[in-house]
Amino acid sequence: ALGSLSSQAQVDEIKESSEKNARDGRMDNSDNSSGGGSVISDLLLFLPHWQRYKLQNDRNRYPSMVSLDAYLTAGYKPSDTYLLWPRIRANWGLFSSDFRMNYLIEKDDLGGFKHIRTNDWQVIQINIITSRFITFRAGTGVMQEMFGSHQRFSETSFMFGIHAPDQSEMFFVEYRFSKDWDTGVNPRNEFSAQYHHQIFQTGILHGYVTAGAVYQNYYGTTEFWGVQAGLVVRIF
Repeated sequence: ALGSLSSQAQVDEIKESSEKNARDGRMDNSDNSSGGGSVISDLLLFLPHWQRYKLQNDRNRYPSMVSLDAYLTAGYKPSDTYLLWPRIRANWGLFSSDFRMNYLIEKDDLGGFKHIRTNDWQVIQINIITSRFITFRAGTGVMQEMFGSHQRFSETSFMFGIHAPDQSEMFFVEYRFSKDWDTGVNPRNEFSAQYHHQIFQTGILHGYVTAGAVYQNYYGTTEFWGVQAGLVVRIF
């Protein structure tokens, strides 16, 4: 009987602690809503005004602000290692979304080829600066390994570009890094630089050749560096 009463008291105590924790959590959320929450709310309310300003004012100075870009670029490292980057990006004023497949291909001992692939989706990018000559954007998304356990990691990107007012010539650098927050490991760090030169324009269709360099570091142990070249088609 004493054991039964003791157990019942413990259950009640756990329930009371749980209810107190829930009440404290609600109070903390209420306090946060007047602090950090209000900052987030103000930012969300500001974004539509920022978007409207870009579409109404910046678009005259930045004609590709609303556009669809398709890339087919490849990289080469002298040790018979290749990089293939099919990529597509949609731009709409303040926002962009960018998806690419990252193929790393190398020759095997039998003279054939083996490869790994990641799917890299910058879900949302913010076009912070869009002027006649300069572009700066920052984004966040996911990198998923399409091999092994198909692990998925967060990925952050920054891009800075210099271009002609009509976007016929462009040079930009891009930095990306992925992070496993559970282990603290960086599955990949990447830096690339590209130059785009327009070779044709037909109405809203623009075509470019591109050349540049790329560096990637996987898990802090495996590096790829090489030259890259390809074609880019943009609709704007």
